[in-house]
Amino acid sequence: MFKDIKQYLEQNGIKETITIGSIVDGDGVGLFSTNGLEPTFYFDDTTIEHIGLQIIVRNESYSKGEETINSIFTLLNKLEGYKPQQSPFSIGKDEKGRSEFSVNYIVMKEGVK
Repeated sequence: MFKDIKQYLEQNGIKETITIGSIVDGDGVGLFSTNGLEPTFYFDDTTIEHIGLQIIVRNESYSKGEETINSIFTLLNKLEGYKPQQSPFSIGKDEKGRSEFSVNYIVMKEGVK
């Protein structure tokens, strides 16, 4: 799932380095697995997983970081099954003074039978 998200963002104009499970020491985007919700089980043995996704954007420029997180927010909201938990927000600055932003999603995905 995370590889697909990375590819989708890259193909749709996100130019920063995108990593999974980490973030580069510089301007970049990190995709992280977070706490989701319990799966939904149906009588036909279908399972819908509710996977937690956190996106963190880091940038030396506050305005560029904010622009990037808002672009990601707009792109992911076009996808079926992506439910934002809030609007993008600033999480402050890292130890090197770079601005960081975050947004969290619950991603609904059909589980393994």
